[in-house]
Amino acid sequence: MDSTRLCASIYGVKTAKTKSRGSVVKGLALITWMALATTEAQNLAPPPTRLSTPGMPGRPAAPTQGVPAHPGQQPIQQQIIQRSNATDAARYLAGLPVSAQSPLTRLTSDPRWIAHSNAMNAAFSKLDQVQLSDIRIWRAEFLAPATKFSRTCLYFFSGPDFLYADTFYPDCNTYVLVSLEPVESIPELQSVPTAILQNTLQNIEVSLNTLLNFGYFETQDLREYSQRSQLKGVLPIIFVFLARSGKEILNVDYHALGKGGAPGVKVAFLDPATGAHKALYYFSADLSDDELKRNSAVLRFCNSLGPTNSFLKADSYLLHQNGFNIARNYLLGVSASILQDDSGIPLRNFTPEKWTLRFFGTYTGPINLFKSFYQADLRQYYATSSPKPLTFGFGYQYNRQDATLILAVRR
Repeated sequence: MDSTRLCASIYGVKTAKTKSRGSVVKGLALITWMALATTEAQNLAPPPTRLSTPGMPGRPAAPTQGVPAHPGQQPIQQQIIQRSNATDAARYLAGLPVSAQSPLTRLTSDPRWIAHSNAMNAAFSKLDQVQLSDIRIWRAEFLAPATKFSRTCLYFFSGPDFLYADTFYPDCNTYVLVSLEPVESIPELQSVPTAILQNTLQNIEVSLNTLLNFGYFETQDLREYSQRSQLKGVLPIIFVFLARSGKEILNVDYHALGKGGAPGVKVAFLDPATGAHKALYYFSADLSDDELKRNSAVLRFCNSLGPTNSFLKADSYLLHQNGFNIARNYLLGVSASILQDDSGIPLRNFTPEKWTLRFFGTYTGPINLFKSFYQADLRQYYATSSPKPLTFGFGYQYNRQDATLILAVRR
């Protein structure tokens, strides 16, 4: 199988591990929705207005919450920001209240949006309790000291997963996410017919089911979401994560990396927790060897960011394949640190003279779908080094008793 076919094949089964688990996930759908006449509504729908200018002229400025700032920063309660229509769009999609002056306010009185909001509140609250809060504790003790020399998080094969990137790397100012999933502009939501918009909320819930319950995305769910939804691509889900993590979106800029390069988006945002202005880049790109030989614009862009803190999670063991040598070697060359599960870069590629390795959790081998990628040398490390247990699941191993976490820091 050539690398292009391999890319398409493996990407397609990234997290479709078993049909039985998929049935469980579908059974855990956040709410039951009324059938909507989506096709009929689409036939009647006028072309939506593109969401391209976040500012809303004439809207009263909204002060941020009074959160203490880091030394040398302006106190956050004194930083006055204009609540953007992009932030309100993100909050609407995430099931959170929007500005009183927003044209979306009237849509939040719809019983179906209220149900969506209640379901999202419950799901994210549960995720924080059983997963994210423990990750923050672990990060502060073990990851933060190793990543302080870089403020860039590079996340290959990420999908729209800004949530975990932000949780593990809250001190970063730049986030670069790269995966196959497409990126498209978001229209002004008030210009989208109500039936289609409500159906979009349902699709968002379904696409988030696996991540909220198991900590990773179902590739098939993302594809189905994009096919069904009026709001296509990864940006609506990225918006949800930005809103749910309390971020204020300042600007959204759609662009490609050079002529014929990877389509992408830059989201500039304010992090009220620190008062820092940050940037999130997402690029839709094929990271297989064949594609990177044809166009390596993504790698050239990442080169401009300096050393990175690289993050790999539930990536179908792509970097174990010969068809992804360029991406693997690039990460080994550009990274100041790499945090991953066993599906990331194989242990054999971390040479002792260049990397200090620390292991957490346990290693029992890959799930059945990827059992051919068992690493005997990694099992030996775990058997002899008595790693510190994890209090959270990670990657394909959503059960913390089975989770594997590897931190590699450049010497």
